Amino acid sequence: MIFQPNYRIALTLAACFAVANWGGFALGQTAEDQSSKTVTETSKKSDPYGINEKPKVAQNIGVDSQTGEFIVRDITFHDEENRFVQIGKYFDGKRPVMLSFNYSDCPKLCSVQLENMTDTLRDIKFKVDEDFQMVSLSIDPTEQTSRAKKSKAKYVKRYSKFDRENSQDGWHFLTGDEDDIQLLADICGFRYKYVREQKLYSHPPVFILISPKGKIVRYIHGLNYDAGTIEQALVESAEGKIGSPINILNYGLGCFTFNESTGRYTFQAMAIMRIGGAFTTILLLGTLVPYWLFRRGTKKDDSDYLPTTAG
Repeated sequence: MIFQPNYRIALTLAACFAVANWGGFALGQTAEDQSSKTVTETSKKSDPYGINEKPKVAQNIGVDSQTGEFIVRDITFHDEENRFVQIGKYFDGKRPVMLSFNYSDCPKLCSVQLENMTDTLRDIKFKVDEDFQMVSLSIDPTEQTSRAKKSKAKYVKRYSKFDRENSQDGWHFLTGDEDDIQLLADICGFRYKYVREQKLYSHPPVFILISPKGKIVRYIHGLNYDAGTIEQALVESAEGKIGSPINILNYGLGCFTFNESTGRYTFQAMAIMRIGGAFTTILLLGTLVPYWLFRRGTKKDDSDYLPTTAG
C-alpha cells in the first residue's frame, strides 16, 4: 500500500505548534507586565516621613533618553591640545563614539567610571581609535586644557597595557564654555548641576553610544560594565560596520534586545517566535508540496484508464 500524506494532520500539527509558541510568548509577557505593575504600585506608596526621598545633591539630575536624536555637529569645544574643535569632527561616518560627561577635579565618581570602562575596554576585541573613539567632555567650564591633557595621558596609559598600544588618537578630552557644554548635555538628555555648598558637580555616571553619523543609539548606565554588553552596544552603534557576521545576523533576527533595567543585552522571546515561524513554514512546505505533487500524479495516472465510447 502506498502511503499518502494527510494534509489535515500536517495543518493541525502546525497550528498546535504555532499556538503553543504564541502561548509561551504571551504567558511570558503577562508575567513581565504583572511584575512591572507590581514594581510600579510599590514605588507609588506614600512616604510621609521622606525616608526614601533623594538627598538634595541628587535631585534634578539624571538621564532622559534621547535615542534616535542627532548631535548638533557645529558645537565648538577645546581639545586637550587647546585647539578649537567642533563635536562633529568625531562623527567621521566610519567609527562610533562613546561619549561621557566628566570633569578632572571630580572627587571620585568620574575616576571610578572612566577607570572601570577603560579596564573593560581592554577585554573586548574592538580597539579604541581603530574601531571606535572615546570622547569625554568636562562639565566644568573652568577646567583648563592642561588638566584635560593630563587626564587623557592617564587613561591612555591605563588602556595601553598588554596589546593596546598606539590608541592615543582615539581618546579625546574636551573642555568648553558653559553654554556649549549645557547645549550638548541637553541634546543628550544629560542632567547635572553644580552644588555650591560642596563646590562640586552632581551628575549621573553614563556613557552614550553615538553612531558614526552622530545619532544617539544607546546609554550605558552605572559603574560596572560587562565586556559582552559593551561589544554588542558598539556593534549596534556602528550600524553593523564593525563586528562579525554572527553579530550582524543576531541583530537582523532581533535575537538580542537591550534591557534598560539590567544594562545588558538579552535573548528575547520574539526571536523564538521568528525561529518558530520559520520552522513552521518549512514544515508546511515539506509536507504539503509533496502531497500536491503526489495528488497531481495520481490524477494523471487515473485519467489513462477512463472508459471511452467507441464510435
